[in-house]
Amino acid sequence: MTIDPNNRPGGPHLVVTCKTANKVQFFDAATLERTGEIEMPASTHEMVLSGDGRSVYASVYGGGIFGRNTNPDRRIALVDLEAKAVARVIDAGAAVAPHGVMFDRDGVLWCTAELADAVLAIDPASGSVESIDTGKAAHWLAISHAANKVFASCKTSDFVAVIDRAARKVTGRLPIPDLAEGLCVTPDGGTVYVCAHRTPTLYVFDAASGTLRRTITIMGGEGRPNQLKRVRVSPDSRFVCVSSLLDNHVAIFAADSMKQIASIATPKAPMGFGFAPAGRHAYLCCHDDAVMLEFDMATGGILRQCATASGCEYVVAY
Repeated sequence: MTIDPNNRPGGPHLVVTCKTANKVQFFDAATLERTGEIEMPASTHEMVLSGDGRSVYASVYGGGIFGRNTNPDRRIALVDLEAKAVARVIDAGAAVAPHGVMFDRDGVLWCTAELADAVLAIDPASGSVESIDTGKAAHWLAISHAANKVFASCKTSDFVAVIDRAARKVTGRLPIPDLAEGLCVTPDGGTVYVCAHRTPTLYVFDAASGTLRRTITIMGGEGRPNQLKRVRVSPDSRFVCVSSLLDNHVAIFAADSMKQIASIATPKAPMGFGFAPAGRHAYLCCHDDAVMLEFDMATGGILRQCATASGCEYVVAY
């Protein structure tokens, strides 16, 4: 099995961003008891685990939400997981509202720069930043090492920007007529999943060629238009999970057939997923109710839940 550096099997600890509280919180995965909390420089949204597993890099987005950035930030924080402290910050160079963060296998930190209409390639050691123009506001990204490409969803536009990872330039677009929302790449790098913004639709692309393989209707919930949706593939490549924020809903698909096998009614505003080590359980942040769930991907059954600080958005198991 190929290990995606951005989607590794989980561990006994959880770290969660609580963006409206300007906090990062820590939990014991066995008990879901909170084990620590740190104040962040400003509202912090997404995280990615470092190569050595000892830290996470977290995007300090700043005030407001997409399209209404009242006080955008410019930093990416390095959080030491053992010390439970911010070890240092990287300056993105301008108030660009950093959001999605991913690592490539060469140790380059990739980050969306929403207000710059760009994706940044950052050397974590030196802090040097290279900006790649995506044409529109890039919000999330995913990396395929098999295709040597970075994909950035331009949330209010009808495409995903395709970036050559080595050349660091946009080489194409994946068309998303209903506007591009959440996206992910399978651990083997062969497939790109993209959620539509306007409709309950999941697009499936070949990562290397950019060919659209199929479109899938997400069943369950109300199917309301114009809502935030996220998609993740489990580290063992068995399940595809899609959250729909306004519908308070999660859909689970069997990755081999892309048949929807479960539908979960969730607390308000489901957002980011994380994955437990055994390959069957996953975690979900429910932003508006400040609740994190643990659920069974094979059945859709909710197993446990715990309270978080306000605005939980993203969870990493380590």
